[in-house]
Amino acid sequence: MKITHHNNPWEHIIVEDFLSADKFEQIKNLGMIEYEKYLRDGSNHSYTDHKDNVSYTKLAKYTKFFTEDIIPETNQFFKMLPKHRGFKGELKKVIHFQISPPNFDFPLHIDNVSRINTCSFYIYPDKSIGTILADNPSRNDDGDHNAADKKSHSEIEVPWKPNTLFVHNSIPNKTWHKYMGDSYRITMNLFLLQPDLVRHGRGINPENLIDIDPKYYL
Repeated sequence: MKITHHNNPWEHIIVEDFLSADKFEQIKNLGMIEYEKYLRDGSNHSYTDHKDNVSYTKLAKYTKFFTEDIIPETNQFFKMLPKHRGFKGELKKVIHFQISPPNFDFPLHIDNVSRINTCSFYIYPDKSIGTILADNPSRNDDGDHNAADKKSHSEIEVPWKPNTLFVHNSIPNKTWHKYMGDSYRITMNLFLLQPDLVRHGRGINPENLIDIDPKYYL
């Protein structure tokens, strides 16, 4: 495991060779099972941003939620990034596979207000496009994935490599990022959430809210 801290364009962590080879293979195999289901049955989750008077952000994808913490190794990273949007009460962990179709493009946004910490784990394929981070002057973050309304000063990629983890804490009007791909793309996304701020219709059921030891976030 190689952990590096970065400050450009804002603070984040990249962890290369995050899991042991054996555990990564186990996670990848689980992901490929869901990938085969996606190819057979199609998407099971369609997201729109539901904003009025603007073009909709649309993404048909496949998600698979977990009810237990199958990767507790991510819990250590929240406190390594001391700045965050703030929270009240106990946090819960949510874990899901996300399989995105070819030629998708989710625009610059900041994670939903309920998400305090986000870990994006690259799984498949061997080559793809990693998350794009932006130094962007937009101030229109509405706490619900609103697309940036100004042009970025600069953008950088968190390079795609399987078994790499990208970690960031959401900061309003600061942590602008986007993701895209030219082929099917499997990630595992892991969040620390403030449960009472989860918006209705996000597909997160009570059984998907995983308890986490408060020592990891207090």
